[in-house]
Amino acid sequence: MPFHTTTSSPPANLFYTDSGPQSSPAIVLVHGWACDSHDWSHQIPYLLSLSLRVIALDLRGHGRSSCPPSGYDLYTQASDIHSLLTHLSPDPVILVGHSMGSVISSVLTVQHPELVKALVLVHPIYSGAPSAMPAVAGRMRENPSDAPALTAKFFEQVMYTPQTPVFLKTWHVRRVLGCAPEMLVGCITGLVDVFGSIMGTTEECKAFMRKRTVPRLAVCTLPAAPGWEEELGVREGVDEVHRLTEGTFSHIVEHEKFNAILGDWLRKQELLP
Repeated sequence: MPFHTTTSSPPANLFYTDSGPQSSPAIVLVHGWACDSHDWSHQIPYLLSLSLRVIALDLRGHGRSSCPPSGYDLYTQASDIHSLLTHLSPDPVILVGHSMGSVISSVLTVQHPELVKALVLVHPIYSGAPSAMPAVAGRMRENPSDAPALTAKFFEQVMYTPQTPVFLKTWHVRRVLGCAPEMLVGCITGLVDVFGSIMGTTEECKAFMRKRTVPRLAVCTLPAAPGWEEELGVREGVDEVHRLTEGTFSHIVEHEKFNAILGDWLRKQELLP
């Protein structure tokens, strides 16, 4: 069965899929808050066509993974991925993180550089998370039972553009309303708790992110994000920063454009088999 019980505390039973040639370089896909690994459905077939080993997981409390009462801080979630990768024993991986997953992936890269050989950041939020997030987090903590409805409203207000397909919004609302309140509250609290140290525009945040020394591809959707990534340093021929314009889920809405950017960069970095 494609489940792994993590060594984190408290442990979680993570759902994952592991597809493609086991001898090929592994690319690991980490979704965002209130999402799951289905969000990579436009990328998985494409990456398999490149003969990569593709590992896609559901974070704790998301999708088909178990929902422990706690452990939704970014460090514990990074520890979950570390546990899964240790279990699967791949060589150093290409790590891809979307939204909240971009922060979790950054934490894992800093804490366990031996596990990561390249980092792809999709809609990285550490440089410019929505200003409404702390207030929403406060309301969720006061009334956890309201968390699913508040999350659905938050998605509608900040994550879409006029071109976002109606089917995608419908999918998200129905999924969010079925999420466990403890996960929604725990994750947004975990994000707010690292404002100023990992997320934000402080020098402390920048110093943390500069500890990620592996080749880096950032595909940004927030207006300020490309400039922030460039402030961190962009090594010619190694790191790249791109901009997509269709909101948080541009990798779905603009999947052909996103896949082309990702594939071209992987080829340039000689990361394909």
